[in-house]
Amino acid sequence: MKSSELNKLLIERFPNLNEEYIEEIEWQEGNDTGAHVVFGDVFTPNLINSMKNNKYEEIICYFEFIEMVLDLEDPYADEVVLFSVLESIEYLVSGNKKLFSLLGDKSKKNMVLIQEYLHKHDIGI
Repeated sequence: MKSSELNKLLIERFPNLNEEYIEEIEWQEGNDTGAHVVFGDVFTPNLINSMKNNKYEEIICYFEFIEMVLDLEDPYADEVVLFSVLESIEYLVSGNKKLFSLLGDKSKKNMVLIQEYLHKHDIGI
């Protein structure tokens, strides 16, 4: 999967993020802007905001999208989700059973791997 395809998938699912998306890509490579950048600078901050404000309906929608991307079983899409989303929210999910329970099965599995890695290497994000 290419960045442009993954970015398009994001905006199709979350048209409310389109304005932030346009602001992010207009000074970069347009729709070909790397998905790590788009997810890291547009999607993840909105997810974090929802998590910090306990907006569970939004969180569920974001988590369902993450799971759907992981279900694609595309190496690039997986990498974007793991490093630009899940790793970035680990500190909010860690120790929060309610948030963890809202993750899909693949997301939970990957979150556990991220947490184990961070703990093993004593890395705090």
